[in-house]
Amino acid sequence: MQSATTQPITAWEAEAVARFAAGDTDILVLPRHDFASLGEIGQTGRVQEYWSMVRRDTIDRELRFGLNELQVRSPDLAADVAGLVTSFLDQFNLQQAKLRVEITRSQSCPKFHCDNVNVRLVTTYFGPTTEYQYAGDEAAHKAPLYGLVFLKGRRHSTHGESVYHRSPKVPSGEKRLCVAIDY
Repeated sequence: MQSATTQPITAWEAEAVARFAAGDTDILVLPRHDFASLGEIGQTGRVQEYWSMVRRDTIDRELRFGLNELQVRSPDLAADVAGLVTSFLDQFNLQQAKLRVEITRSQSCPKFHCDNVNVRLVTTYFGPTTEYQYAGDEAAHKAPLYGLVFLKGRRHSTHGESVYHRSPKVPSGEKRLCVAIDY
């Protein structure tokens, strides 16, 4: 089996992410391409998630284990997530980051909030996408499917409490698969 990190299918705009990290905005949304195939997604309960601290040398092993635990059989998804983790580690000059892969049939976090992290990257592979709201604005915005949503958390030195996010409602009988990477 080929290593998942050797063929990432992700798009990453390093300059835009660097401007976001150094700037005074709390969110960056980068649209991405569609996936040809997500492979087989097994039956899951109400919420099922896998999380782990990952390093460059553990990404492939953790993804194989985690996706197997979630009953997801998708080399394309594994390659994309591995590419995202690698790009995230490189972009922020990190040795490790927290990876969470979640399959849910319900709204796991219904209130708009800000996380206690430096930066979180969220992307949704199927189902409803992350919602966000600017402070003082009642309108809720939806991230694009497959889009990369970078959110500054309270630990970031330029965080300004200007954007809040939440998980979306998942219609009855549907599922949502999302990935979050943070430090």
